[in-house]
Amino acid sequence: MEMKRGLHWILDIGNTRTKLAAFQDGELTEVWVNEEAEHIANAAIEALALPSRMLIAASGMTPDFWSDWNARWNQTHPHPEALIYLTSAMKLGFDVHYESMETVGLDRLANAAAVIHIDATAHWMVIDLGTCLTVDAVEDQSFIGGAISPGIDLRLRSMYAGTHSLPYPENWRELGNEGIAMHIGNDTLSSLLAGSIGGINAEIHGRIAAFKKHWPEIRVAVTGGDASFLEVEDPSPIFADPNLTWKGYHQILQSVE
Repeated sequence: MEMKRGLHWILDIGNTRTKLAAFQDGELTEVWVNEEAEHIANAAIEALALPSRMLIAASGMTPDFWSDWNARWNQTHPHPEALIYLTSAMKLGFDVHYESMETVGLDRLANAAAVIHIDATAHWMVIDLGTCLTVDAVEDQSFIGGAISPGIDLRLRSMYAGTHSLPYPENWRELGNEGIAMHIGNDTLSSLLAGSIGGINAEIHGRIAAFKKHWPEIRVAVTGGDASFLEVEDPSPIFADPNLTWKGYHQILQSVE
């Protein structure tokens, strides 16, 4: 088979979506989601043109398609050991000070790997806003841990599920992009957005203030699918990258022998 040198894949199996990212010579080139990712993977194995290395980060159950595909990799690839399953017990290229490693989110570790690669001398605060909001500390090239709370969508869904009268605004991202009710709502819908989007922002600013008391020169990194709704205005250096987690996974893949 033709093994594509310099091509690396990262497979992120989440609780709701499966995403496949391609890195060519260290640069992120493409991301595919769900069925499209499966199509790309099938085409590569049928054409005998697989990447030279691949990392699988699974926080959810591995779908049957990918279990079967991984078995085909082992039968087809000239170096089957180049398919690596990321676990929190692996040597990640940096220290981790966390007491429940069996449950730590792999994306949080990837974010730590990414910021350490960007600036290993800095203390970092990493804000990742997706399904959940995670705020983590990286000190002296070590992942310390942080805080996990519901993301914007989870906050809205929980209020809808836990009450009889509050609606779930399915178009909340569209409304949020229009700047509706970031902090003060004048009806139920806009008040829900103010509580969820504005509440996330209030929480973030409180976290930044708390972190800065301990690390006055801390750098702040922002990522995640809903990070565009954050209003991070702080004198700390802000580093925003929607692909931070992908880059961290790739950095871990490069550090694994």
